[in-house]
Formats: sequence, C-alpha cells, structure tokens
Amino acid sequence: MQGKEALLYFKSGHSSQMHQNDTESAASRLQSLSIGQEKTDQKASETSAIEDPSIYEETHVHSVYESIADHFSATRYSPWPLVARFLEAQPAGSIGLDVGCGNGKYLSGSTGNPDATPNLFILGSDRSSGLAKLAHAKHAQRRLGADVLLADSLALPFRDRCADFIICIAVVHHLSTRERRQEAVKELLRCVRPRKEAAAINEARSIPAEASTETVTTSTDISTTASSPSLSGSVLVYVWALEQASSRRGWAAGGDQDLLVPWVKTMKDKPKEKTQSEPKGRNARGVPKKKQRKQKQAGEEQPQQPQQPQEPQEPQEPQEPQQPQQPLESPTLDPPPPETAPGPAEDKQPKQEPFVPPTFHRYYHLYREGELEDDVAAAGGRVVASGYERDNWWVVADAV
Repeated sequence: MQGKEALLYFKSGHSSQMHQNDTESAASRLQSLSIGQEKTDQKASETSAIEDPSIYEETHVHSVYESIADHFSATRYSPWPLVARFLEAQPAGSIGLDVGCGNGKYLSGSTGNPDATPNLFILGSDRSSGLAKLAHAKHAQRRLGADVLLADSLALPFRDRCADFIICIAVVHHLSTRERRQEAVKELLRCVRPRKEAAAINEARSIPAEASTETVTTSTDISTTASSPSLSGSVLVYVWALEQASSRRGWAAGGDQDLLVPWVKTMKDKPKEKTQSEPKGRNARGVPKKKQRKQKQAGEEQPQQPQQPQEPQEPQEPQEPQQPQQPLESPTLDPPPPETAPGPAEDKQPKQEPFVPPTFHRYYHLYREGELEDDVAAAGGRVVASGYERDNWWVVADAV
C-alpha cells in the first residue's frame, strides 16, 4: 500500500488543518535562533505560557529540526529494543502509523532494515519536511508497505479508528503546554482501533485473542505485554524523563521540567551543487582549461568551423595572433601570459575560517514519573503497560 492508495485508506472525513499561524511566513514572525556557545541547559522562559504556543514551537522546535535534519538523522539509525518488540508483536498484515517518524527508521519494522521483507504496513508522518524527505528516501521510496507524509501531530489527516497500532516516539514532549500534549495523545487514540475491534480482527486472522479484553494490567516490563495479541489496538508513546540522575545530563526529580536543550550541529552543511557539471580541469566543451588559456592568448578561443563554400572568408578571419608580434611602444605595460605568470587574484586562495559548529536550542518538557499516565487518562485513554527505558518514560495505551 503506497502513495495515493495509502492516503485514500487513511484519509477520509477528517481533513488536515494546520494552525492559522503556520500560513504566515515563518521568517516574518520568528526571532532568530540562538547560535553560539551557551549554557548546556537553559530553563525555558514563561514565554511559552504568554506567547501563542504554536509560534513558540515553530521557533524552538520546528525551525530547529529543519536546520539540523541531516545531522539529526545521522545519529538515529538503530531501533530501540522496546519499540522493536512492540512492532514484532503486531500480527502480520497489520496497518500502523508512526507519528513523528523522524528519519523513518521504524517504517522498516522492528529490524530497521529497508531491505527486509515487510510484514507490516506503516505510514509515517512528520512536521519537518527535511526529515520526511529523508524518511521517504531511506525507508519508503523503494519499499512496499511504507509511505511518508507531512502532518501536524495535533491535526492528523487520518480517519477515526484507521490503524491497528500507532507508535509516537519522542514527539509529545516538544509541545509547550499540557493542554497541547494531552490533545496530541487524544489524536493518537482517535486514530487507533478499539481493542475489542482489534481482537475481532485478530480472530478473523486466526490469531488467538486474550480471554478477556477488559482486564487492564500495568507492567514495568513490556516483554510479557509485547508478546500478547492485545497490543493490536494500542498506542506506544515515548517521552523524555525528568529523572535522569544517572545519565550525563544529570537531571533529577524536583528540577525544572521545561528546558531549552542545545544541539551542536557538528556536521557541515553540504555545498550547493553546480548548475553545470564540468570535468575536472576542463571547460563545458571538454577542452582542457590550460589549452583554453593558450587559445585565448593566440586569439583562438572559438574552434574553427569547417570551411563552407559560400563563406570562403571565414577561415582567414582570425588575424589577432600577429598583434603581439608588432612593435611595442611600452613593453613594460604588457601583461605576462596567464599560464606563466598568473595574477594575484588567480594565485592566492582566500583563507578559510575555522569551522565553528552552530548551536540550536530545542524545547523539551521533561516528564516526571506518572505524568504521562495522567495525560493518557485526561485524553480519554487507559494504560495497558508503562515503564522506563533509556532515560524515557513510555506507555502502551488504548482508547476506552
């Protein structure tokens, strides 16, 4: 399922509406991003509560990811173990969404290998056009069962109950108010099938369903939960944790939850491609540049055309080579041949300034223990499993 077929399946009855502020030019309403060496962690000011949250996030989230997309993608290549197990637990042929797919590493399933035989249909979406392009090129362009589109997590362009499962990894924590974070979770729950419906579909696929789909258990280990068919009809959400005392960041309970976290882009931007490619040392006609200089000195810049009967005078036209042989009134003023004594502009190369990697600051809300579960409940869902992995809190939730 690709392209228009995927969109026709997922999109009906719920139009994608970007925020009104997004229709304006970002350049006219955003302040410049902070660039340079600053403190490792900055407390996000109360601006997020005063300004329009969409403008604040455009400045401190969306614009940043557009600027660092290539470098960010280069650091994200291996699936996280728990996410991989969640995908492995989905029945073959299941249809899923990856909301905030980034560079698309999960569009290829639990292995992250785009060459592996697909057993799931996954449609990824991201707010960043740069990341969406990378995801499509790496994991969807030549792969059946995967596709990518641009979408806002607060206004997903999918119909209700369209997906068997949904993953949303490291996305919700970039929303700057609690109301918006809960709204994002609500959108995920809207798009996933209810567990009863998923259980019926599993039964039709000859997959044994749980004895009771009403029993909800909370676990700190997804190993047992991930092996259960009940994960069909579920949403897996990951957010950054406040409790990271053992990590290099040193964040701990009781600390600030709203931060601007720096990203130092050590990868240099790629130079712009030349509009007309020329072989090294040759011009567009394939003539060696050194020979071209000699031709210019001899007055033969243009190659001679074959002699035509109606224009006999053309071969006699280039007479300029004789000019340098005429007596010179001021020999000292004549420029030397360019191939033997190039001018200062040609001989000297400008000094290259040392590369100073720019620093961009992304907004994060660091979740304290239990806060994600509270947001799921406020969004109308219920927690099937929850836990902590790699400095992140996670939940598996379904719609009530």
